[in-house]
Amino acid sequence: MSHGAPTVCVGCCSTNIEQVESVSAEDLASAWVESGSHDVAGEAVRAYVLSDLGTERIAFWLCRDCGLEFAQPMNSWTNEHYPAEKHSLGYDHQLALAELASIPSLRILEIGCADGQFLEKASSLNHETTGIDFSEEDVVSAKARGVDAHLGDIGDVGKMISGKFDLIALFQVIEHLSEPSRVFTEILKIVEPGAVVMIGCPSPLRYSRLYNHPERIGRSDFWDYPPQHLLRWTSESLVSFLERFNFQTERIVYEPLSILGATAHLTALQGLRSNWYGKRGRRRLATLVWLARLTADRVAQRSTGIRLFVKARLRS
Repeated sequence: MSHGAPTVCVGCCSTNIEQVESVSAEDLASAWVESGSHDVAGEAVRAYVLSDLGTERIAFWLCRDCGLEFAQPMNSWTNEHYPAEKHSLGYDHQLALAELASIPSLRILEIGCADGQFLEKASSLNHETTGIDFSEEDVVSAKARGVDAHLGDIGDVGKMISGKFDLIALFQVIEHLSEPSRVFTEILKIVEPGAVVMIGCPSPLRYSRLYNHPERIGRSDFWDYPPQHLLRWTSESLVSFLERFNFQTERIVYEPLSILGATAHLTALQGLRSNWYGKRGRRRLATLVWLARLTADRVAQRSTGIRLFVKARLRS
């Protein structure tokens, strides 16, 4: 995508869009250095971010029709610069596995399978599983778990994977895509009639986006910008996007807000970059303040946990 102003929403193709945010590449680079997410020196991380962004500022545009926020330019990490990740099964994975435990065997493809933890669990529930990922290290790990994992560009999944699938899973993937329509055009080539897609992505209502904290830049967490995330989906924008590809949404679930988990997280974010976190009394006071705010927040139902889960079925 060029660095000029976009003309349409990448989700629903509406022209009713407006710029809502602009942040500096230097601020994003500094945040990634502070995060300690890479196994290299800070200045190398800064160079990675600035090189991969390739611009001085990143803008976010909002679609007034579907609610999708999308970056401009949509520049992501190169494979060599991608931050180290510790994979685990999140709330969206657990919802999917709970459904898979009670239905007959399906042929499942996970796009962005990481190290294969989800597919390993799905296989244990008697489903036939296949995965694709861009990370060679993760594909090797997935194969070690017994997963039929393939290395490749997920945008070419329809060309790389043979056969037809009953279920396509994309967990914490769709927010990284510069061309989501391309990926779903490929998906339509490899699904059975009535196939299901299960999608997990960051919740737009998550508590870490509601409150100010040291890892927040502008309107969101630092990792919710390029080169990490290019798209910010809402349930409405996902429903609208899936409708374009003839998928009818059947289920939308926001991860419930865990008051204790969110309190511990926000206290740590606030305190670890200060000189008071090691002082028990000061840390306890900060914890109580966050606890009170989050309790009131849950009563008012203003925010959620970290993840959003959407399930949709292809119309026959």
